[in-house]
Amino acid sequence: MTRGQKPVAMIGEAKKFAEQMGYRWQENTQADLGYDLFIFKPETACIVRVRQTRYRIDPENCYEDLLHDDLRVMRGLPFPHWFPKEIWIRTQHERNWRRLRVYKEIVSEIEWWQPDGYTNPYARQAPYTKRGE
Repeated sequence: MTRGQKPVAMIGEAKKFAEQMGYRWQENTQADLGYDLFIFKPETACIVRVRQTRYRIDPENCYEDLLHDDLRVMRGLPFPHWFPKEIWIRTQHERNWRRLRVYKEIVSEIEWWQPDGYTNPYARQAPYTKRGE
C-alpha cells in the first residue's frame, strides 16, 4: 500500500470529506512524518493518513494484513499514544471513505460516529434473525 507517489488527489478529496464533517485541516509539510492531514475542530483533533487501494475490500478482510506498512508508520509517529490516529481508505471504484482508528495493538473500523455525522455504509452488520430461530 505504501508504494508509489503520495496520493495527492485522494488527499484533496479527504480534505473535502473532513470539511463536510466540520473539521478544519492542516496538511503535513514534514516529509519524514508519515501522515497526510492534521484535522481538528473544537471538540477533537486527529492525525490522518490517506490511502487508496485498487482492489475491493472484502468484509472479512484483516486490516493488519492489508495495511501492514501504513499501520507500522502510524504507530511509530512521535505523538502521545493516546492521541487519535486514523487511516482513511477508499478503493478506486468506491465513493465512500472507510475510517480506521489505529491503536497500539489493534485497528478498528469506525461504523458510526455521531459527533461527525459519519456512517460507514460498508460496516459489517449482524444478520437479522427472528426471535426463536
